[in-house]
Amino acid sequence: MATIVPPQTWKNGYVTPSETATWQIDDFTSTEHGEQSHYTTPPFKDSLSSTVHNSLGLNLVRSWPTLYNGTESPHGISDWWKPAGRVDVLICGAGPFGLEMALSLVRQGVTFRIIDKAEAPLLSGRADAIQPKSLEILHSWGLAQEFHDEGPILNHTAMFRNGEKMFHYPSNSSDSRYRGLSIISQGQIERIYIRDLLRHQILVERCSVVENFEVKSDSSESHPVRARVKNTKTGEEETIEAKYLVGAEGAASGLRKQLGVPFDGTTTDIYWGIMDCKFETDYPYITAFGIIMSTEHGGCIVVPREDGYTRLYTQLSAGRVQELAEEHRESIGRVDAHSITAEEVLEQTNKIFAPYKMSFASPLSWFAVWKISERVARSFSSPDLRVHLGGDAAVLGAFGLNSSIYDASNLGWKLGLCARGLAMPSSILPTYDLERRLFANRVIRASGAYLRFMCGITDLPLAQLRGSGDDLESYMDDLPARDGTRKGDMKWTGAYFAHNSMLLLGFDVPDTVSKLCPAVRVDGGEKQRPIAVGNGKRAPNPRVCFGEGATGYLYDKMTGAARFHIVVFGSDLQGPVRERIAHFSRHALGPKGFLARFGGASMFNVVLVVKFLPYEKEKLLEGDDLSALREHATVVYDDRSPDEDAGYWYGINHARGAVVAVRPDLWVGTSCWPEEGDYLRAYLEGFLVGRKEQVNGVNGTNDTNDMNDIN
Repeated sequence: MATIVPPQTWKNGYVTPSETATWQIDDFTSTEHGEQSHYTTPPFKDSLSSTVHNSLGLNLVRSWPTLYNGTESPHGISDWWKPAGRVDVLICGAGPFGLEMALSLVRQGVTFRIIDKAEAPLLSGRADAIQPKSLEILHSWGLAQEFHDEGPILNHTAMFRNGEKMFHYPSNSSDSRYRGLSIISQGQIERIYIRDLLRHQILVERCSVVENFEVKSDSSESHPVRARVKNTKTGEEETIEAKYLVGAEGAASGLRKQLGVPFDGTTTDIYWGIMDCKFETDYPYITAFGIIMSTEHGGCIVVPREDGYTRLYTQLSAGRVQELAEEHRESIGRVDAHSITAEEVLEQTNKIFAPYKMSFASPLSWFAVWKISERVARSFSSPDLRVHLGGDAAVLGAFGLNSSIYDASNLGWKLGLCARGLAMPSSILPTYDLERRLFANRVIRASGAYLRFMCGITDLPLAQLRGSGDDLESYMDDLPARDGTRKGDMKWTGAYFAHNSMLLLGFDVPDTVSKLCPAVRVDGGEKQRPIAVGNGKRAPNPRVCFGEGATGYLYDKMTGAARFHIVVFGSDLQGPVRERIAHFSRHALGPKGFLARFGGASMFNVVLVVKFLPYEKEKLLEGDDLSALREHATVVYDDRSPDEDAGYWYGINHARGAVVAVRPDLWVGTSCWPEEGDYLRAYLEGFLVGRKEQVNGVNGTNDTNDMNDIN
């Protein structure tokens, strides 16, 4: 929330203003005889949301320390909180990435502790919006609706230069069920995460930092990480033993520094003055995402926010930049520029917006001065694969919140499987750095190119980042030259968005080849692949039918944090496809198939997509040849027309069928024909530990617990 919500009532069946809030009235916590309810309203705290203010006064936001402050709760710590000195994973940092790692691990039954130096979650400011791909991941964890319903949806973009409209178009969209950028404040995000962890009896350990750590080289050590954790408030110290350590402490990450990992890239002399406020303006597109550029004064970004507020990113004047460059030469991210006032930033905003005018219409909800840095850690994982970095500890630049979700959804299931002895660390954990760092390179260079365009800067090279080897990243080197004309600007933006539209929504990723995403097979005599979707690409999410009274999306049957989704396309289970699907049912899902070998339903979610209607299920699925499929698969009905059904989206041959192995983070791992059960088994053997090996203690563990994903 941008400010304290005034009292409301739902007495008419919908929300309207009220003079008082019932939760604050004593009569609502006692009986007619004066007996007090057992439940008591927890204490709240109203705090200033910004350290800088305007002439319209001060803005307050409400926090609930008992609910959200973890071990710093004013009511003390619950009796059930008994943190262990030895855990699977220690998470250092409880910003978005650290909390998202915790969400993934808790859904897998992995033991962990999460610490943070701050006393409370973020109160205001920072992150802008959540991309559709991020919401798809959060949906698989059962949380997307809370985020999607919080603020406005950005689905239009306006661009102006020197007071002239260049365009006002619908923003780039995708086939996702989430059709735009969902606005939500970072404070709200963190509180949603913390509430979820509290339901699982997990507290964030506040005012705690890792002083130092070491990793024992003895291969017999099941928990080789030793981290010395200090409570900065009490001075108490504790050594925590863990299998893995996760660095989520932000751009100044101490873990990254102790690992000696270079933070490649550049720190610019571009400064934003950022204001969250209500504005009075004659600018006609204040409710759309906007890019406003002035050849003389720089650029401004408009982001509509919740409750009628707007966030403005204003490029500071050249004179101010020279001052700040001297004062904050070594700074990255937010800087304490006490001499810069909100009125000064507003004056600069009006110069950029001219001839349109902006004025304050409310107190400031948030104000910050931000120095733009574009950096990517040279490695996201330590050589021994025991320490991993993510979020701002690994990448500093645009899309921080969304990148943190992608980092956590990628690393979380891999780390969870390894911690539980269900996957081979040497095969699966290196793919985190391979996949996420190359994506980060693209994000930083793509956002950097756009930043330079907005700010009218032509002499600042894009960040120099390393690819998968020592070669420098070349992404975005092929954009057309800018000549300062309207025609040239339109040509540049057209080329930019043609190249990056799906990257900006979280869907487009670099091609990587690994045991998780092998190269697409090319057989000499085979003219057709099982599916059109490539390995390592997002698994499409078409609309499907679940029964006579329910429809939805394929992802609705693909939830959980660590299970592979085996999507079987069986067409109508008649003709030549039946024999092939029956072969898959008998062999792949039988007692000697991959399902039995690698963990059954705890590891795999089998979804059968059929091209018939629910009333035909009993007839078409009967028979011994499909008994294993009937037992293990969830059936969904692909009953839409051929030009919009799931078979069309995936590129399915109805005479042959197909099997798709979709990773827990909803990227395609690989695909095969239904009769190629041996190929699928070999693929899984490349990184999973079979039941026999689990029993024999392969991977330094005797853990044979087939923990189901906890939704």
